[in-house]
Amino acid sequence: MFNLFGGDDDHDDRVESQADLFKNLGYSDVRADHTSEYPDPKKRNGRIPDVTADSPFGRDPVVEIDTGVDTSKRDQRQLDDLSSGLDPSETLIQVDGDDRLFDGW
Repeated sequence: MFNLFGGDDDHDDRVESQADLFKNLGYSDVRADHTSEYPDPKKRNGRIPDVTADSPFGRDPVVEIDTGVDTSKRDQRQLDDLSSGLDPSETLIQVDGDDRLFDGW
């Protein structure tokens, strides 16, 4: 159900779960949009990703979470803009609505 005042609760819950996962795995400077628990991520090419973190294991993740099962044209533009604004040490990760990778989705 669409929440007129609070946004997409499922999306926001997934963003926070992803940020929590990174924090629990030892990532530093974890940032997440749509949550008061973490500072907002820095823009990449004019776009704000859902989650970013500094990885102790290699390339830093820049995560975009889509709650739908299909990537819309708007979502694809967001991904394209984010991708073209990444630093060489970053990698873009897209989590679709049907991905069940994190927190038992």
